[in-house]
Amino acid sequence: MKKLFRKAFADSLPVLMGYLSMGIAFGILLATQVKGANFLTAAMMSFSTISGSMQFAAVEMLANAASYTLLLTAMLAVLINIRYAMYGISLVRYFANYPWYIRYYLIWTLTDETYALESSTTLRGRKRMYYSLLVSSFDHLYWFTGSVIGAAAGAFITFDTAGIDFAMTALFLVVLTDLVRHKANRLPALTGGLSTLLALIFFVAFYPDAVNRMLLAAMALMIAVLLILRKKYQKKYGGTL
Repeated sequence: MKKLFRKAFADSLPVLMGYLSMGIAFGILLATQVKGANFLTAAMMSFSTISGSMQFAAVEMLANAASYTLLLTAMLAVLINIRYAMYGISLVRYFANYPWYIRYYLIWTLTDETYALESSTTLRGRKRMYYSLLVSSFDHLYWFTGSVIGAAAGAFITFDTAGIDFAMTALFLVVLTDLVRHKANRLPALTGGLSTLLALIFFVAFYPDAVNRMLLAAMALMIAVLLILRKKYQKKYGGTL
């Protein structure tokens, strides 16, 4: 078990670097932009939500609560996190054999980086189960710690924090840059970019007071386009979309 613990920790070290820095950025934004928020707020959010992209979006929602209805918030949460359902499908064959309390914890703490580690391991059986549990726990702890540190520091920050919210966008841009090197990934990337641009133009031109809803429209549009192009994409590249 000690050997497995060391392996899981060593494999999760790159996640530690990313989650600490991103968590700190989230915590600072939460404490400085949401009235009444503090390190306890960050702790509760990071313990229960475990979704970096959704938590960054939640800062905007909480800061401008009057602009977001419960339905809009729920729809954004589903669309932002829908990718986890795709991840989960590939892990069902493993999770189905785990005790329910481990299975539900692994589902609850599934993130992009955790999935990357869990799906790439060559371990099998109980070793794989404990490895996944350790990796999920480490990654959860990293994000939780970073967000609490950031929120605690945010209480003492007096300078302008504009631009910190770009941290999550920057992370996804780095990932996107690496992915589009492969020709098969360029169509989804282009679809996402054009859908977002069209949604922004539409809302700015016709509904400027509701521009915060453009993300919902953009994600709905890109999902619809990708579903329409799905068969042609699979025929050309032989993969899944």
